Amino acid sequence: MKFKKSLVLVCSVLTFSLFLIGAADPSKGMSSKSPVIMGEVIEVEKDESDKTIRITIEGYIKGNEINKIKVVGIVNDETKIMNSANDKKENINIEKGDLVYMRVSEAMTKSMPPQTVVKRLFITKNK
Repeated sequence: MKFKKSLVLVCSVLTFSLFLIGAADPSKGMSSKSPVIMGEVIEVEKDESDKTIRITIEGYIKGNEINKIKVVGIVNDETKIMNSANDKKENINIEKGDLVYMRVSEAMTKSMPPQTVVKRLFITKNK
């Protein structure tokens, strides 16, 4: 009797664990990193009504491959902005000609140039 109970318990645990292993889809569990864009700022548009800044970047995007691109990055309140001098976010100005490195959202419009929200922005002044 004890042997049957332990055999049933082992079989049920084995079946349950095989079910969990088979149910896991590794492609859904992994989150890909968002794309990175590196390039030069060619235009800056500030919108005071909703406190966003649209910066047009000409450079390269690194996703699965590296491609040359012109993209509009939307900088909002949630964007983490840094520069080489470690200034506070409020003291950093984005100007035409600056070199930027930015991590952007996976969602990007299909317009020309494409637009996307910037998650992190690192600015290097190009003097």
